[in-house]
Amino acid sequence: MRKLPTLVSFLASVVLALLTPGCSKPQDQPPPVETSIRQQNSDPISQIITVYDNAQIPGGTGISKGSYTKVDGYRYVNIAVEYQQEAAAEAPLSLGVMFAHDPNGKMGSRRYFTFDQNFAVPADPQMITVSGKNCWHGSPHNKSSFIARFPIMGPYLQVFPSNGHGEPRKFSVVLYLTK
Repeated sequence: MRKLPTLVSFLASVVLALLTPGCSKPQDQPPPVETSIRQQNSDPISQIITVYDNAQIPGGTGISKGSYTKVDGYRYVNIAVEYQQEAAAEAPLSLGVMFAHDPNGKMGSRRYFTFDQNFAVPADPQMITVSGKNCWHGSPHNKSSFIARFPIMGPYLQVFPSNGHGEPRKFSVVLYLTK
């Protein structure tokens, strides 16, 4: 019984303090840092672009939309790929990535050199291709998915899905651009 009046008086003093002029109220608190950064910067910090959404690709075929996506101003692209796969033994869906210097593909390349390590002999270019091999989620999901992260190596990007399986399948490709 003694604790109840103590609790009531404590709550009453808190309410009185909040209602007293000059005391800090929740609406007087500064906004979160992330909100104020976003308000001061008109450019988005990240962007999601759906390139293919549940599209169908024929078996044994690579395709392209023929258009490049502007990625200038971002530092990285995370490319999420999801596709139908009925069994683990099915050939995967692969994805080629090409960076270019204009929306028409000028100076575009799917090969790059990296000099993170010193080379004693001339370096060979690397192909920018990722594979969904060993990405099967199993049954009953019957899908595979993977995410590949690349530094932005040109102001425009295009992806080239390639279905290694002999049958058509549904797939999706989504870009997540970050600064």
